[in-house]
Amino acid sequence: MRNIARLAFGTALLFCMGTAGAQFVRNGSFDSNANGWNLSSSCGDAIWDGGAGNPPGAVRLNSCGQGDSDPTAAQTISNLVIGASYTVSVDVQLFADSSGDGTGKSFGVFLNNEPGTPLVLNEFLDNNWHTVTTTFIATSGTATLFFAAELDARTPGGPGMNTDVAYNIDNVVVSGPVAQPVFVPAMS
Repeated sequence: MRNIARLAFGTALLFCMGTAGAQFVRNGSFDSNANGWNLSSSCGDAIWDGGAGNPPGAVRLNSCGQGDSDPTAAQTISNLVIGASYTVSVDVQLFADSSGDGTGKSFGVFLNNEPGTPLVLNEFLDNNWHTVTTTFIATSGTATLFFAAELDARTPGGPGMNTDVAYNIDNVVVSGPVAQPVFVPAMS
Protein backbone atom coordinates (compact mmCIF):
# COMPACT_ATOMS: atom_id res chain seq x y z
CA MET A 1 0.00 0.00 0.00
CA ARG A 2 2.88 2.35 0.83
CA ASN A 3 4.37 1.82 -2.67
CA ILE A 4 1.04 2.69 -4.28
CA ALA A 5 0.89 5.93 -2.27
CA ARG A 6 4.47 6.81 -3.37
CA LEU A 7 3.61 6.08 -6.99
CA ALA A 8 0.46 8.22 -6.77
CA PHE A 9 2.39 11.08 -5.15
CA GLY A 10 5.12 10.89 -7.80
CA THR A 11 2.53 10.90 -10.58
CA ALA A 12 0.78 13.93 -9.06
CA LEU A 13 4.13 15.73 -8.74
CA LEU A 14 4.94 15.12 -12.42
CA PHE A 15 1.57 16.52 -13.45
CA CYS A 16 2.17 19.65 -11.36
CA MET A 17 5.64 20.27 -12.82
CA GLY A 18 4.55 20.10 -16.45
CA THR A 19 6.62 19.15 -19.45
CA ALA A 20 9.80 21.13 -20.09
CA GLY A 21 10.49 22.18 -23.65
CA ALA A 22 6.92 21.93 -24.96
CA GLN A 23 5.95 23.78 -28.15
CA PHE A 24 3.20 26.39 -27.68
CA VAL A 25 2.81 27.84 -31.18
CA ARG A 26 0.29 26.38 -33.60
CA ASN A 27 1.43 26.24 -37.23
CA GLY A 28 4.76 28.02 -36.69
CA SER A 29 6.26 26.40 -39.80
CA PHE A 30 3.65 27.89 -42.19
CA ASP A 31 4.15 24.88 -44.50
CA SER A 32 0.77 25.13 -46.25
CA ASN A 33 -1.03 28.18 -44.78
CA ALA A 34 -1.13 30.72 -41.93
CA ASN A 35 -4.05 29.13 -40.06
CA GLY A 36 -4.00 30.00 -36.36
CA TRP A 37 -2.36 33.39 -36.96
CA ASN A 38 -3.92 36.86 -37.02
CA LEU A 39 -2.28 38.72 -39.91
CA SER A 40 -2.73 42.49 -40.05
CA SER A 41 -1.61 45.16 -42.52
CA SER A 42 -3.21 48.44 -43.50
CA CYS A 43 -2.30 47.71 -47.14
CA GLY A 44 -3.44 44.08 -46.99
CA ASP A 45 -0.02 42.57 -47.67
CA ALA A 46 0.52 40.60 -44.45
CA ILE A 47 -0.09 37.25 -46.10
CA TRP A 48 0.98 33.62 -46.32
CA ASP A 49 3.51 33.11 -49.14
CA GLY A 50 4.04 29.56 -50.41
CA GLY A 51 7.04 30.60 -52.51
CA ALA A 52 9.09 32.01 -49.64
CA GLY A 53 10.25 30.22 -46.53
CA ASN A 54 12.96 28.15 -44.95
CA PRO A 55 11.71 25.58 -46.29
CA PRO A 56 8.92 27.05 -48.50
CA GLY A 57 5.89 28.46 -46.69
CA ALA A 58 6.25 31.73 -44.77
CA VAL A 59 4.33 34.82 -43.66
CA ARG A 60 5.12 38.12 -45.38
CA LEU A 61 4.97 41.21 -43.13
CA ASN A 62 4.60 44.04 -45.62
CA SER A 63 2.58 47.26 -45.61
CA CYS A 64 2.97 50.83 -46.91
CA GLY A 65 5.48 52.26 -44.42
CA GLN A 66 2.95 54.54 -42.72
CA GLY A 67 3.49 55.84 -39.19
CA ASP A 68 0.25 54.71 -37.57
CA SER A 69 0.39 50.93 -38.03
CA ASP A 70 2.82 48.08 -38.65
CA PRO A 71 2.22 44.79 -40.47
CA THR A 72 1.97 42.03 -37.85
CA ALA A 73 1.47 38.31 -37.33
CA ALA A 74 0.05 37.48 -33.90
CA GLN A 75 -0.98 34.38 -31.98
CA THR A 76 -2.19 33.88 -28.42
CA ILE A 77 -0.42 31.06 -26.59
CA SER A 78 -1.72 29.42 -23.42
CA ASN A 79 -0.83 26.96 -20.65
CA LEU A 80 2.08 29.14 -19.52
CA VAL A 81 3.46 28.83 -15.98
CA ILE A 82 3.46 32.24 -14.26
CA GLY A 83 7.03 33.21 -13.39
CA ALA A 84 8.59 30.68 -15.79
CA SER A 85 10.97 31.61 -18.61
CA TYR A 86 10.04 30.96 -22.25
CA THR A 87 12.22 31.05 -25.36
CA VAL A 88 10.93 32.51 -28.64
CA SER A 89 12.68 31.71 -31.92
CA VAL A 90 11.81 32.86 -35.44
CA ASP A 91 13.56 32.83 -38.81
CA VAL A 92 13.51 36.25 -40.52
CA GLN A 93 14.38 37.28 -44.09
CA LEU A 94 14.24 40.64 -45.85
CA PHE A 95 11.31 40.87 -48.26
CA ALA A 96 11.76 44.49 -49.39
CA ASP A 97 13.64 47.58 -48.22
CA SER A 98 11.78 50.63 -49.53
CA SER A 99 13.40 52.92 -46.94
CA GLY A 100 16.88 52.96 -48.42
CA ASP A 101 19.15 53.35 -45.42
CA GLY A 102 18.25 51.11 -42.49
CA THR A 103 17.53 52.25 -38.95
CA GLY A 104 18.73 49.07 -37.26
CA LYS A 105 15.26 48.54 -35.77
CA SER A 106 12.71 47.73 -38.47
CA PHE A 107 11.72 44.25 -37.17
CA GLY A 108 10.47 43.41 -33.69
CA VAL A 109 9.09 40.69 -31.46
CA PHE A 110 6.48 41.90 -28.96
CA LEU A 111 4.53 40.37 -26.10
CA ASN A 112 0.86 41.23 -25.46
CA ASN A 113 0.78 44.45 -27.48
CA GLU A 114 2.42 46.10 -30.44
CA PRO A 115 4.03 48.66 -30.59
CA GLY A 116 4.37 48.30 -26.80
CA THR A 117 7.59 47.34 -25.12
CA PRO A 118 9.45 45.04 -27.53
CA LEU A 119 11.23 41.83 -26.54
CA VAL A 120 13.76 42.39 -29.33
CA LEU A 121 14.37 44.87 -32.17
CA ASN A 122 16.53 44.00 -35.18
CA GLU A 123 17.15 44.69 -38.83
CA PHE A 124 18.36 42.46 -41.65
CA LEU A 125 19.11 44.10 -44.99
CA ASP A 126 20.50 41.09 -46.87
CA ASN A 127 18.65 38.19 -48.49
CA ASN A 128 19.78 35.56 -45.96
CA TRP A 129 17.58 33.90 -43.36
CA HIS A 130 18.45 34.95 -39.79
CA THR A 131 17.30 33.21 -36.62
CA VAL A 132 16.15 35.64 -33.92
CA THR A 133 15.93 34.25 -30.38
CA THR A 134 14.68 36.00 -27.25
CA THR A 135 13.09 35.12 -23.92
CA PHE A 136 10.26 36.34 -21.70
CA ILE A 137 8.93 35.61 -18.23
CA ALA A 138 5.24 34.66 -18.12
CA THR A 139 3.12 37.03 -16.02
CA SER A 140 -0.12 35.24 -16.92
CA GLY A 141 -1.26 31.82 -18.10
CA THR A 142 -1.71 33.26 -21.60
CA ALA A 143 0.21 35.72 -23.76
CA THR A 144 -0.09 37.11 -27.27
CA LEU A 145 3.05 37.00 -29.36
CA PHE A 146 3.47 39.61 -32.12
CA PHE A 147 6.01 39.74 -34.95
CA ALA A 148 6.08 43.15 -36.66
CA ALA A 149 7.89 44.83 -39.54
CA GLU A 150 8.10 48.42 -40.81
CA LEU A 151 8.42 49.68 -37.22
CA ASP A 152 7.85 53.39 -36.68
CA ALA A 153 8.22 56.22 -34.18
CA ARG A 154 5.47 54.73 -31.94
CA THR A 155 7.76 51.82 -30.92
CA PRO A 156 9.43 52.38 -27.52
CA GLY A 157 13.20 52.13 -28.05
CA GLY A 158 12.50 51.79 -31.74
CA PRO A 159 13.80 53.57 -34.81
CA GLY A 160 12.38 57.00 -33.93
CA MET A 161 11.08 57.32 -37.49
CA ASN A 162 8.91 55.43 -39.95
CA THR A 163 10.52 52.49 -41.73
CA ASP A 164 9.38 50.68 -44.84
CA VAL A 165 11.41 47.48 -44.45
CA ALA A 166 9.29 44.35 -44.93
CA TYR A 167 10.16 40.78 -43.88
CA ASN A 168 9.23 37.12 -44.27
CA ILE A 169 9.01 35.04 -41.09
CA ASP A 170 9.11 31.27 -40.70
CA ASN A 171 9.74 28.51 -38.14
CA VAL A 172 8.22 30.23 -35.10
CA VAL A 173 8.84 28.28 -31.88
CA VAL A 174 8.01 29.09 -28.26
CA SER A 175 9.31 26.58 -25.73
CA GLY A 176 9.20 26.27 -21.97
CA PRO A 177 7.28 24.53 -19.18
CA VAL A 178 3.58 23.72 -19.59
CA ALA A 179 1.04 24.47 -16.87
CA GLN A 180 -0.71 21.21 -16.15
CA PRO A 181 -3.82 20.49 -14.14
CA VAL A 182 -3.10 19.02 -10.73
CA PHE A 183 -4.02 15.34 -10.66
CA VAL A 184 -4.56 13.85 -7.23
CA PRO A 185 -5.58 10.18 -7.35
CA ALA A 186 -8.29 9.00 -5.02
CA MET A 187 -7.07 6.90 -2.11
CA SER A 188 -9.17 3.89 -1.17
